[in-house]
Amino acid sequence: MKKISLTIVILSSLLLALNSCKKKYELPPQKEPPPNSGTITIDSIYKKYISYYVTSTVTPTKLFKFSNDASVIGTVTADEISGNIYKSVYIQDATGTLQVKLLNSGGLFVGDLIRINLKNIILNDYGKMVQLDSVDIEKSAVKISSGNVVTPTKATFNQLTILNGAGLSNFQGKLVILDSVEFNLASKNQMFSDPINKVSVDRILENSAKSTITVRTSGYANFAGNIIPCGNGSIVGIVSQFNGTIQLLIRDAKEVKLSSGTCPYLSKAFDADGLLGGGWSTYNVTGNINWTIGTIGGGSYANISNYVGSNIACETWLISPPVNLSTSINPVLNFLSAYKYSGPALQVYVSTNYSSGDPTLATWTALNPTLSAGSFVWTSSGNVSLGAFKTSNVRIGFKYTGTSTSGSTWELDNVGIIEL
Repeated sequence: MKKISLTIVILSSLLLALNSCKKKYELPPQKEPPPNSGTITIDSIYKKYISYYVTSTVTPTKLFKFSNDASVIGTVTADEISGNIYKSVYIQDATGTLQVKLLNSGGLFVGDLIRINLKNIILNDYGKMVQLDSVDIEKSAVKISSGNVVTPTKATFNQLTILNGAGLSNFQGKLVILDSVEFNLASKNQMFSDPINKVSVDRILENSAKSTITVRTSGYANFAGNIIPCGNGSIVGIVSQFNGTIQLLIRDAKEVKLSSGTCPYLSKAFDADGLLGGGWSTYNVTGNINWTIGTIGGGSYANISNYVGSNIACETWLISPPVNLSTSINPVLNFLSAYKYSGPALQVYVSTNYSSGDPTLATWTALNPTLSAGSFVWTSSGNVSLGAFKTSNVRIGFKYTGTSTSGSTWELDNVGIIEL
């Protein structure tokens, strides 16, 4: 009997000890929503920006910072999921749209209705793109609801590119849909961006009137390596601005709804794939002057000059990969050129029997494109017929020459062979 009583005591003590050692789990404390002493609209935020930075008679010596607990309420129209937008979301209310730069990524998604407490948040711009800067969503934002429908606004190129008196597009940050558009020749059949080097690339979108707008894509976008369709259709994106240039930021590759279309036989823009990507080659017949890559305004082009402290005599070729025109009907070559300084003109040739190495060992036929008249003015070559060269091994050669006493600088871009 004593043994049974002792056993019961021991078991009771063990159960008590086990219960006392159990970890007490507690629910995490609920985040207190940021205070709200009233709401202001997005258009009033723009008015504050304009009155402080643009129309004030006194030049501001510091950035504008909100001083009270007023809030702005808006629905997220673009988030960071695709990687094309980084540490930012875009919000809209009934009065306008606005970029919100975040201290940390994640947590906000398209369709979220959010309230942002503005106290101590900076209002500024980056290249004329107005923004709420360095917003800590953990401290300053609260999500009111999710899954709200966001519908893009139909717009025209003209609407996007008109700037108001403050130098801002009234469509800044707005989610838009553009109809009956296609990418230009140099962009078709190219990657949206550079997923290898992770740099942003500009592609050019055209409407039926050949007006253009820049589509800028980050090298970190999950569709950076996607090939741009060649046809016509619609595209949805966020309107951005960098100084006087209006740009479109794609949210999702699925919102690029262009038909497959007829792709160019040859397209070279010297951007993501550099000088020799896609099978292009160079050859120094004489001298040691080389074609290089130049950049301007986010775009790249081929560039050559024989002036290196002094003029160097040279003959240097830039040659396209082979192009199959055997099934073409009316193929034409076109490109852009610019030049400055005195010296021999750039010469353009076509060959059907060149394979590699020294181009002077092949047969070349001179073409007669329109070339730049100078002062680095970009000039279209016009459509140069290749109808006499409907074979499977057509190559275009750009021949640069310089002498020991003279030499010009030539720039070349957007080389294409298309069906006219």
